[in-house]
Amino acid sequence: MSDDVQRYRCIDAITGMFSFFTMLPINIEMKHINAMNRKFWLTPIVGLFYALLAVGSFSLIDWMTDSTMISAALTILLVGMMNRFLHLDGTIDIGDGLTVAGKREDHVRALKDTLIGAGGMATGLMIVLSLFAEYSSMATLTFIFVGAAGEIFARNAQVSAAAFGTPGNGMAGDSVRYTGVKSLVASTILTIIISISYWAVASYALLDGFTYSHLAILFTGIAISIVWGFIISRIAERNFGMVNGDVLGATNETSRVVIIFAMLSMIRFMGL
Repeated sequence: MSDDVQRYRCIDAITGMFSFFTMLPINIEMKHINAMNRKFWLTPIVGLFYALLAVGSFSLIDWMTDSTMISAALTILLVGMMNRFLHLDGTIDIGDGLTVAGKREDHVRALKDTLIGAGGMATGLMIVLSLFAEYSSMATLTFIFVGAAGEIFARNAQVSAAAFGTPGNGMAGDSVRYTGVKSLVASTILTIIISISYWAVASYALLDGFTYSHLAILFTGIAISIVWGFIISRIAERNFGMVNGDVLGATNETSRVVIIFAMLSMIRFMGL
């Protein structure tokens, strides 16, 4: 086994991701961080973890309270707390950076400013409210499918943004630097495997089976995750000249809203 394979093993990358993107008490070393940065395409596995967490909390709370609004609010809170509101913080920073007037230097300065401006506050609030509206509009059965897919696909969107972006100097710089089109292809294949497996198991357990309509909905969400990640990377490049951790966080939060909206619209259009 080569030195590179030993140094950048998939299990080390996954360990690093769960330590960095969750509150789970996992001790890591530099080899885990290095592996995570070089194998960022494995991040849909973290998406599956959050999908199961969201589905479990939403279903349990809805069973206890018989209220999708309470289920939606507490699920958003639980998922946000589990990732230390890392992605929401990035979304707020991006909101500040995009809404400030001036040249690229001014956008970058607002992005890195620790204070929260009106643009960041409005952006974060609208994303949370949009996600709450989507969650609360779904019955538990729908959420088991669509809510879970939103978490998985949002991570593929992050890989897409990284693949098409220029790395910054922050903590996520290496993740972007070592993520290219091949990584996006690998992430998309992994996303397809995870989402189809999950939906197939859930379909045979809760519905009449897995159909071509389900496949159409899934592939629509996956395609949107790739396109949305590309769009966010272009916006970031134009305004900041880079894709950093804040951009990846904003990609996660915004893509989840867009993807769930598209999937719910398809379900309604197809009469499912």
